[in-house]
Amino acid sequence: MGPVTRTKRSGPGSTFRRVWVGSRGDVFPITERGTHAYWFRVELPDGTQAYVPGDAVYAHELSAEQASQGRFLPELFAPPALPHAVGEIAFSFGVLGISEQGIGSGLMAIRPAINLSPELAIEATAAAAVGEGGRLFIGALGGLVNVFPTSPVVPFLALGGGFLRSDPNADAFLLRAGWRGAMYAGGGLRIGFRYRITLRLEARAWVLFDENEWTEQEEVSGGLTVFF
Repeated sequence: MGPVTRTKRSGPGSTFRRVWVGSRGDVFPITERGTHAYWFRVELPDGTQAYVPGDAVYAHELSAEQASQGRFLPELFAPPALPHAVGEIAFSFGVLGISEQGIGSGLMAIRPAINLSPELAIEATAAAAVGEGGRLFIGALGGLVNVFPTSPVVPFLALGGGFLRSDPNADAFLLRAGWRGAMYAGGGLRIGFRYRITLRLEARAWVLFDENEWTEQEEVSGGLTVFF
């Protein structure tokens, strides 16, 4: 094992894709020497593998306790991705419009975001909800505030608005067919596990409105998010 100060790549050569940038003093386990030239294969903190030039590695033995020093449950959680990420894409599934009987419409949502900083991002939402009453299609844009972005578990707050298209069934009591405005507020958690698996859980309160009426809907959803 040894501190590595160079870029880590997906294969043993400078033409391979960059997958990680180490800082002076970082420690990575060396798993084997690469099959091409003087490259070492190392294990990244998130459990995946990468290659680094041998002349960038100072190899020496460390105990498991020394190697994981300063990290919270390194065998389970990965280092936070937000400090180095340009953005993310979340894929969520859940329920929209929970009634007193506990019945709601099934929700599917894609939420791409661009990070302005580790603490702040602009996020878009494209979602569809399908239930016994009909179908809703939602498009929205808003902001994300990330609390403790350097933690493996990152709470976040969401606020924004957009539009909605309602397509009710003929025999159902739902929003009238047509377009209307939509606003939301909520929050959730991102939990970063090893092997680049990030779980996202959230709840949002939606207000759907036009010039004649407004209604409230509650969203509870969860899924996976990918940082880039």
